[in-house]
Amino acid sequence: MKELEDEKTHHPNETEVECKTIGKTTYLDESDMTLSGALRLSLPLVATSFVFCLIGAVDMTIAGWQSAAAQAAVGIADQCIFATMLIGTGLAAATGCFVSQSLGANQPSRARQYAIDGLLLALCIGILASISCYVGAQALIEFSGCTMATKSVALPYLQTCAFGNLPFTIVLVQAAILRSMGHTAQCLKLWSLIGIISIAGGLYLFYGNETTMTNSLTSLAVAWDIGAVAGVGLAAHFLGKTLFTRNPVMESGQCLARLKNFYSVGVPVLLSEACCLLSLAAIYALLGRLPDSERLQAAYTVALKIEETFGILPLLALSTVCATLVGHQVGAKRLIQARRLGWKLTVAAALGMLICGSVISNAGLPLGALFTADASVLKQVFISTASANISLPLIAISSILFAALEGAGETNLSLIAQFTGYILCRLPLAYFFAVTLEFGYSGIWLAIVISRLVIGIQSLIMYRTKFSGYTTARLVESKSTPNSAK
Repeated sequence: MKELEDEKTHHPNETEVECKTIGKTTYLDESDMTLSGALRLSLPLVATSFVFCLIGAVDMTIAGWQSAAAQAAVGIADQCIFATMLIGTGLAAATGCFVSQSLGANQPSRARQYAIDGLLLALCIGILASISCYVGAQALIEFSGCTMATKSVALPYLQTCAFGNLPFTIVLVQAAILRSMGHTAQCLKLWSLIGIISIAGGLYLFYGNETTMTNSLTSLAVAWDIGAVAGVGLAAHFLGKTLFTRNPVMESGQCLARLKNFYSVGVPVLLSEACCLLSLAAIYALLGRLPDSERLQAAYTVALKIEETFGILPLLALSTVCATLVGHQVGAKRLIQARRLGWKLTVAAALGMLICGSVISNAGLPLGALFTADASVLKQVFISTASANISLPLIAISSILFAALEGAGETNLSLIAQFTGYILCRLPLAYFFAVTLEFGYSGIWLAIVISRLVIGIQSLIMYRTKFSGYTTARLVESKSTPNSAK
């Protein structure tokens, strides 16, 4: 890792810096811009993913020990948390993209300013997310079509979780800034603190005999809120020792231009995640209208948690590293290398997810037993996990390729693909298979697999055509630049 240059004594203009440092990066060196380097940087994030997933898994398991209604309540309430996460993810993606590109071009002052902009936006959006989640909790639960038993558990749990939306949004952006500098180990420390407080605190409040929230899922939500606040403090400490050193040189002006950049990159990511969330909510609502809805919703919740724990979250660790490295390469004008790195990481991720998917396909019942003891729920979980060896490699392909495009600032393509896959493909097919053809729960998962195939194919086509065209255009532009401007 390389350190930032001392800007107190030398702060040339951006054009001068950009042209003198082509092929160089700040914080990340050449060994990080390889497949092995990406895997090394992603390892702490893989561990981070398991810590993050463990927080939800504990809530899920405790709820499953209580009843199927409580487990369904946690799954439904988590959709609102996912809504906050998608907003934070869009903002974090934009922040990480521009911080990475600025550091790749050796412009730390610009990187700091983008980081500050991202944190201020996170503060504003987090406040709105907390208020809207608390006020809209009742409407979301009603939309899910769940039973009265589920509603009585889900409402207080969801409203308590709403208070954690503000610090959670901020910490997502803080983690994105740390990743952009290659400090993935600090991300692990950050989420480990949040996980320890959330899990240990939740268990204490839930099982403690001297608390007013004994045997209440609300106690788990309170511990989550406290953990998120603690995470913001630790991340602020890390950033104060790295990007925000004493008396840093800051970039001034161009506020509207930066906000426009945030909008152009972050909003498509937000809308992409919104398509996923809308699809999840619609599937829950559809399951709520099928016979034995509580157990079907519980099985769907467990199946998503298995995929998330053993496949998707580790995959997201690699995809965020991919976005960071590509961002650095683009900032350093190394566009061909950025494109090749995206292909290499895609192949590696697809092979890794093929192995994970094969394990999940053959171990669906024992994995499901970690979250529920209901035999009828486990039967449906087995149906859900049977196609993991197909689904997870498809998810890997689209996730890495769209992450590479995200690092280059191209996020509209992911929005198009996910809207097509989740909304135009998955939802109509799920209704057709499950209701019209009366395939029930199996029909819904058939629709899910088909939609993932559609998104995967689109990602391959879009990356090959659009990113290659983007690279070629930037190279032509570079060659046509007069020598005096270089």
